[in-house]
Amino acid sequence: MQAGLTDFEIGDWPNRILFGVDSVGQLQLEATRLKVARVLIICGASVARGEMLTRVRSGLGAACVGLFADVQAQNPLPCIQKGAELALSLRADALLSVGGGSAIDAAKCIAMFLASDGNLEPYQLQHAGTVPAMNLSSAEVLPHLAVPTTAGSASEVMPTAGCRDPKARRKLLFWDTALVPKVVILDPKMAVFSPPSLTAHSGMTAVARCIESLYSAHRQPISSALALRAVRMLVRSLERCIAEPMNLEARADCQIASLMSGIAAINAMVSMVHAICHTLGGRFGMQHGAGHAMLLAPAMRVLLPSLGSDQLELLAAIGGETRNDAPVDSAGLSAAQIIADLAAALPLPRRLRDCGINQHQDLEDISIAAMSDYMMASAPRPISRAEIVSLLSSVW
Repeated sequence: MQAGLTDFEIGDWPNRILFGVDSVGQLQLEATRLKVARVLIICGASVARGEMLTRVRSGLGAACVGLFADVQAQNPLPCIQKGAELALSLRADALLSVGGGSAIDAAKCIAMFLASDGNLEPYQLQHAGTVPAMNLSSAEVLPHLAVPTTAGSASEVMPTAGCRDPKARRKLLFWDTALVPKVVILDPKMAVFSPPSLTAHSGMTAVARCIESLYSAHRQPISSALALRAVRMLVRSLERCIAEPMNLEARADCQIASLMSGIAAINAMVSMVHAICHTLGGRFGMQHGAGHAMLLAPAMRVLLPSLGSDQLELLAAIGGETRNDAPVDSAGLSAAQIIADLAAALPLPRRLRDCGINQHQDLEDISIAAMSDYMMASAPRPISRAEIVSLLSSVW
């Protein structure tokens, strides 16, 4: 046991969660609890090359039936199909994802591909405020165990998933409670191998979930409590994860905070920043963390006033100084600056132009697509397309 870290288990909220140093060693026991015996590991090439996979194989033992190590950023649809074909050929009765959001979402999409016989269309979220034409039942979906290794996708506790259709240049989005992994293993030792860039991308995505949960139109006390605690942990530990990659307490902070941000976001929902980043990812293959780092602070300056005096609570949570004689909106501006400073300190792109986006050709199209994203329905007030163009222009 590492000093300052305490193992814990959560039985069913929203799934089974095990936290602890070396907890990955319990994988075979957890597979037995699920009554599965042929587990296919899903990961990317970097995980497959290193010690993370060795630890997972050791923990899984004889239950490991094979490896699919072709996960790619944004989960291109051909890769999902390839993984599903391998699972079928190996007669896998469960999936084990190891990695960040791409790996966990890949396992979800593979499970959905198998359960739907490759017909994903009826299960997609189409537009703001809509629901899929069809949902899966838990009995149809292969059980999924997740071992997150980054600073924070939170896909491990969320019913959402996404993959990219490279031909149509769009993101396919799904929301189905059957997709939530049955078991999550949070082992800080599995996170120490995450490189600085990946830690920064995933960490900023977790920060964005916290903030957007707080100003969501559907915010409520439980989601806000989770988001406030999580953003506090991320602000104090995300930079430390990059400066001190072997710091298990910092890694644990980010793992736990990311999970909390996911539960907050799925109950309160997120909005404008995430909607824009769905478009940036689908059309340009841009990683969400980069977009979140660019857009979050400017969006906070526009949307945090919807919180009123609760802006003071946010500022205090992230270490800012509150003043009783100052207007409450100044607290929001100070909080936005703290987040802007955090993003600037991370190894991430600073401007949209650095990611190959053209100011004259692309910004209008991005704004049109973002307006139809289902997450826009949770904005704290109506957002115009002109406001989105202005926001994009400010970080171009």
